[in-house]
Amino acid sequence: MRHTSKDLRKIFLDKTSEITNEIFRNRSQERHLRKMRNRLSDEFDKIWVRYNKKEATYSQWINALDKWLKVERI
Repeated sequence: MRHTSKDLRKIFLDKTSEITNEIFRNRSQERHLRKMRNRLSDEFDKIWVRYNKKEATYSQWINALDKWLKVERI
């Protein structure tokens, strides 16, 4: 199954539309989640670049996106 960059963009935008920016009451939890968000966002960016170079699979791309968005929704 071949996925075009337009399909990837649609999947990405559909999933990121669910993200909200809520303020956390616990500062240590906020710091922990902020670091985790940054790390998973960077990991997703690296996978996306590798996928465009055909060095990563579609399932790796989806897994990286899902992990990053799961943390964003917490």
